[in-house]
Amino acid sequence: MNGAVDTAIVLAAGRGTRLRSFWPDLPKGFVKIAGESLIERSARLLRAHGVRRIVIVAGYRADAYRELSNGHPDIEIVENPEFATTESMASLACALDVVKEDFLLLESDLFYEPRALEVLQSHACDDVVLTSSPTGATDEVWVHAVDGRLLNLTKNRDEAPAEACEFVGILRISAALAQQMRTALDAFIRANGHGRMAYETGALLAAARRRRVEICLVPDLLWGEVDYDRHYERLVEEVLPACAHAERGAASKGEP
Repeated sequence: MNGAVDTAIVLAAGRGTRLRSFWPDLPKGFVKIAGESLIERSARLLRAHGVRRIVIVAGYRADAYRELSNGHPDIEIVENPEFATTESMASLACALDVVKEDFLLLESDLFYEPRALEVLQSHACDDVVLTSSPTGATDEVWVHAVDGRLLNLTKNRDEAPAEACEFVGILRISAALAQQMRTALDAFIRANGHGRMAYETGALLAAARRRRVEICLVPDLLWGEVDYDRHYERLVEEVLPACAHAERGAASKGEP
């Protein structure tokens, strides 16, 4: 079994324009659930699961993330200066300028139970995509795997088989896979003249055709993202209470 990784990259460069109806002029990572911002919660959980270096890729309102990092030597801020005209793989490439080791990759707008990190940190494989059963939250990315190997990632439900699972946005990535993803970005830029390539449905999928990427399915995983006001409501009304109930159950059994 491979050991746990001690580095994480958090993608946080987006503008979050779809949240402006209820959220102020701040990045999505600063949305608060139960009084704690999503980014602070992720940092806390990452530290609790062995991560000692957290690299946040900022873009829009990068100053907010720089302020967050004050007093936290384990948090590094890397900026994507072209965040407005590129997509998530270009942001990841900025982090890969300073991260050469294996790492966990997370999106900044996620709320998830600690089990999400536990299963990746204890997984036997170097390259692993965390998935769940369908949440019904909308705006899903669907994952098609055969014998545990990633075959396709798509936002089009019609392109995925009925048994497809849902992409969570938390992954374990080896240095070798990261390099192949960066190579895929370079090829995309040469072919298209711009860097609007998604890290998951674009670069990861391209790299997975050359290198085996495993799927880790946790059917009942409690999690959600915040892209819309309805996403936020689901987290507060459904996911948060379920997480609290699960934590109370674990505590009553004496589990860590």
